[in-house]
Amino acid sequence: MSSSSSSSSEDEDEILIEKNLESPVKPKSEKCMEDLLELRWYCLRVLWMAEVAAFTALASVTFMVFAGANPSIVGCDNYKVNNCLDLKSLQNRTGCVPKINYQFKSTQVEFNYLCEEAKKVKNTITVQTFGVLIGAAVFGQISDNIGRRKALLISTFGNAVFNVIAGFSPDLLIFMILRTVCGIFAGGMTVVQIVFMVENIPRKHRMWIQNSITWSPNLIIYPFVAYLAQDWRNLSIIVGFTSFVTFLAVLILHESPRWLVQKGKIEEARRVLNWKMKKWPRQQKRSKKYTFIHLFCTWKMLAQTLTFVTGIVCTTTIVYALMYNMEKLSGSLFWNSAWIGASRWVVNIVVSILDYKFTWFGRKIVNQLSMFFTILALGVMTSYSYYGEKGTILTVGTFIAASMCSQLFIVKYLMVNELYPTAVRNLAVSAVSTMSRIGSMFSPQLFYLADYADWIPYAVLFGLQIYDLVVFSIFIPETKGVHLENHLPPKNQRIFRGKSRQQSSSHQ
Repeated sequence: MSSSSSSSSEDEDEILIEKNLESPVKPKSEKCMEDLLELRWYCLRVLWMAEVAAFTALASVTFMVFAGANPSIVGCDNYKVNNCLDLKSLQNRTGCVPKINYQFKSTQVEFNYLCEEAKKVKNTITVQTFGVLIGAAVFGQISDNIGRRKALLISTFGNAVFNVIAGFSPDLLIFMILRTVCGIFAGGMTVVQIVFMVENIPRKHRMWIQNSITWSPNLIIYPFVAYLAQDWRNLSIIVGFTSFVTFLAVLILHESPRWLVQKGKIEEARRVLNWKMKKWPRQQKRSKKYTFIHLFCTWKMLAQTLTFVTGIVCTTTIVYALMYNMEKLSGSLFWNSAWIGASRWVVNIVVSILDYKFTWFGRKIVNQLSMFFTILALGVMTSYSYYGEKGTILTVGTFIAASMCSQLFIVKYLMVNELYPTAVRNLAVSAVSTMSRIGSMFSPQLFYLADYADWIPYAVLFGLQIYDLVVFSIFIPETKGVHLENHLPPKNQRIFRGKSRQQSSSHQ
């Protein structure tokens, strides 16, 4: 038999087996696995786990919004100072001790990193976020190999342990190292939790659940928790505790039935779903192992993957550049964070209602509208900064941009889950999440450009959002209401099919 015919028959066998696994003997209408999922007690347990995980992931990833907040210099001994240049000049002449004012006892306050020295703390955010990047990449592969549940148990427990240990860091270097390890587990938890939840909820409820159990409502709660903690050490220990609660919530859940089916563990999937079928495949075929390369296996998937990964870099750069520099805004650090969370959640709720009520209100239009309003907000902020205006306009603009980008996060991740097949779904989410950390790694340094002109950082963010809107509109299709696919496109549609056939022929 030729290699081409063998490869095509192999694809047909895989597709046939997947159909058998997902379809009971159907009397009149064909059903897939998603039709067996109902919004009942087990689904509520999944949602409870997802909510605790969402809070923990938010608190872990945005920990430095509070732990890295710069204090204000109000004086030096009995002298008044207006800025860091005055402070440095005064210290050189008199050797005075700075007086500072702060809303949260951050690492800058405790370890005495002020003015130019404070940039060292901001720079540690890049290293910490690199840990999140590693976790997103590694746990995506781990989740596809050993299961969603096991990956969640490992990531939540590791995040709990190292957050508690980080709360006792003696200096900035040890703090950075421990927080980087926390980032690895937090990145893994973020990636796997999204996929696990989507694979366990009914198709028609995906959007409103994704908009309800997200970072937005937790961004209202988190500033209140930070306010009660008062300093970064207590906050780190609290985050560790919530991560352990997430670990316990995962313990009472089953493995994702879709992952079990994809791995050929039919009987276990049957027990999880309590799915009585008259006929099951006799042979449980072992599934192939897939890698990130399979996300680029066709020209269509190549374009879509590149669009998602570059687009998410743009979105994360915008969000984290604004959030990690919120101390520059007027008003309370805690209230500003809470208002951002509230504005994000309002947008999420409105989108959920529209999505549920109107079939024409799809994922793509949500993305495009969110990008448009983000562009508008950043354009106004750039203009006002160019003419030297600050204050309320920048605060309101930050709220609008952050709330719109929140919707971009939700819908982009949802579209990735709906667009990619089970075989590589977690890898796709992992790839997008990994690349999102590129944006958050370097976003704290973006506002260093304000040393040259205040408007430059906002102009850069404005340009990034323009790019995302154009590319997304061209390459990404609507995904609302689609069935989740299990298999990759047949090998005769893949980019490197010729090469693989030649290799298989040489082996024969």
